[in-house]
Amino acid sequence: MKKRNIFIALIVIAMSSFCISPFVYSYLHKDDWKKDTTPLPEETIATLCMNLSLSTDHPLCNGSDDVYAADFSRVLREHFPLADAMETPKDQATITYQEVKNVIGEFEWECQEVVDESDISFFRCLYDFRGDRFWVDAFYFYYPEETLFSIRSGSSKD
Repeated sequence: MKKRNIFIALIVIAMSSFCISPFVYSYLHKDDWKKDTTPLPEETIATLCMNLSLSTDHPLCNGSDDVYAADFSRVLREHFPLADAMETPKDQATITYQEVKNVIGEFEWECQEVVDESDISFFRCLYDFRGDRFWVDAFYFYYPEETLFSIRSGSSKD
């Protein structure tokens, strides 16, 4: 009976370790992506904070921590609110390409050719605040209306 209890305890410990290890690994390596890029220069942070109307007290603008391009993705979504984050219907898309360009145009990496699909025509512009192509914010615009319908962000490692 005692050997059976020890065996069961070992199995429970082994299964628990197996189940917990991905979470531990994820926690230990959560900032590994920072090895592939560097914090934004102060001038870039100042420009983004000013253009996005963020106060000097804002955590991204107060100079207390390193700030990366990825840190601004949430702020972009707040500054350019969409009815649906993945695809705003055409009749609800009101933010224009020119409005986006006025705010973050100097960080535009490229605007791609118009894509014509059966039910939609659009183009995509990529913005890179660091200039290293590691983290990119992609803005999708209906064509020919040039109205924003989606913002997607990610790294070249995704």
